[in-house]
Amino acid sequence: MISRFATTLFCTVAPVALFAQSVELRSLDEFINVQGQIVGFNGVMVQVETTVGRVAVPAAEVVCYGDACLDVIASNDFGLTEAAFQGVVGNAVPAIAGAVDALSVGFATASYGTLHRTITGAFAVTNAGSTSAELTSVGELILEDSTTGDKASLAVSASDEVADIRVDSVSLNGTASRVYNTPSAWATGTALSHQLLGLKSFSVVVAPNAGITALSVNDLARIFAGEVTNWSQIGGADVSILPLQLPPSSEAGSAFQRLVMEPAGREVAGNVLTMSDEAGVAGSIGQFPGSVGVVTTSNANQNFVVDVTGSCGIAVAPTPFNIVSGDYALIQPIMATYNATPNTALPAEVFDFAASDVAQGLVENEGFINFSAVALNSAEKNARISGLLGAALDDVQRAAAAEMFQALFDADRLSSTMTGGPASGAEGAWNRAMLIDLIDFLEQPGNEGREILFVGFGESSNGSAAAIAASEEAAASFAALLADVAANTIAANNYTVTSYGFGNVSPATCIDGQVAGSEYTRVEVWIR
Repeated sequence: MISRFATTLFCTVAPVALFAQSVELRSLDEFINVQGQIVGFNGVMVQVETTVGRVAVPAAEVVCYGDACLDVIASNDFGLTEAAFQGVVGNAVPAIAGAVDALSVGFATASYGTLHRTITGAFAVTNAGSTSAELTSVGELILEDSTTGDKASLAVSASDEVADIRVDSVSLNGTASRVYNTPSAWATGTALSHQLLGLKSFSVVVAPNAGITALSVNDLARIFAGEVTNWSQIGGADVSILPLQLPPSSEAGSAFQRLVMEPAGREVAGNVLTMSDEAGVAGSIGQFPGSVGVVTTSNANQNFVVDVTGSCGIAVAPTPFNIVSGDYALIQPIMATYNATPNTALPAEVFDFAASDVAQGLVENEGFINFSAVALNSAEKNARISGLLGAALDDVQRAAAAEMFQALFDADRLSSTMTGGPASGAEGAWNRAMLIDLIDFLEQPGNEGREILFVGFGESSNGSAAAIAASEEAAASFAALLADVAANTIAANNYTVTSYGFGNVSPATCIDGQVAGSEYTRVEVWIR
């Protein structure tokens, strides 16, 4: 999987035999290794004509070796400068030496260990690339790339060991530090901080007499912190609130802490009633007036489930599509978090495989949500598009809404949805997995000749025009990225790729990011 992103190889012209001015572009981790003649540069990706066709690689991630590098820079062809590369060496290229990784993998819960075993086992059985994989009787995955000579092993860590890679749940709410500046950084990079392996979801269940149909994440935190004690304080009935929690040591209890309490900077009050299991919480909601709890979506009684609203007040139901698209707030991504930087790209290749349709179909059997790309049902899509006709909009929004209606009324939205702008490690991992899902979807038969639309939404403190401009720019960058990393798929299936930005017109969910001080966009994928 990772070779699709790390080398961004694609053949767009007839092969050529040799080059008079040859360069070699190589990343420091030795994973990107491309030889040929530089034929273009778009400010991010440098294009090289090779013996197998035209290749695009991120200039900032490679060292340019060879006297031809100096010639191109001196002539300022394509606007290339030395600063665009990670480095420039105008002489002979050092020989490739195979790198080695020996990494331990630890798990926050036993079920995450099962998730890891399912993914690595499937990788060992199905992998057909240059990487050979062997799974030992004790669960150690041994890898070797026949092209580079790189070797790696992923072994289960001892219980008292701090693992090099930890499989645990993360939250996409709250704040986190910036790791990636551009889409190409999380898509084509190999020094990753997180990778998405699995997904779970949680639903808020509320007693019918509470008089509410939706509850914000922030209000949910305030309830369990003891700051809100009556439903009338947040627009409901004059009924006392009875919050029910699961043990913090349980998987669901731990997820509630990470998804709700920690992002809000609050702690559960000492007098909150603790139930032993999810069945106890789910069963109590219909019996105790004013009660509220959070349980795994699969265990929730749908008669008591309420929508969840984000910071902007948009209520989102925990439907299967909203969960796998990330529109719903209380999702629990399970990720491989790197505590040590690998020397090779082999671990990333294994965990990229986790996002494939093959792997997701298997982990679904282990109780995780299959987040492979799916289409939104037509009724929900039509309701959103039809809502544009009666919406209260300013003049700038009105023009954008008209364009949105024209562009999307005969298109279908896919669940592959990404966050634009600066990204934390967890957000980059989500985006990367969604891109893998999208490419898998596009490689399925039956979609040939269709148009892929990247559609941006966002807010801006400078008003609607600025929001639309930012969303257009983000959507265009994602469209360009797909054209680079999936050019073979696009060409083979006769796809066209376009982009639109509609700013603050009809977003499907609140658009928040984890990096402080940044304005974010939400980039949806549609197809027609």
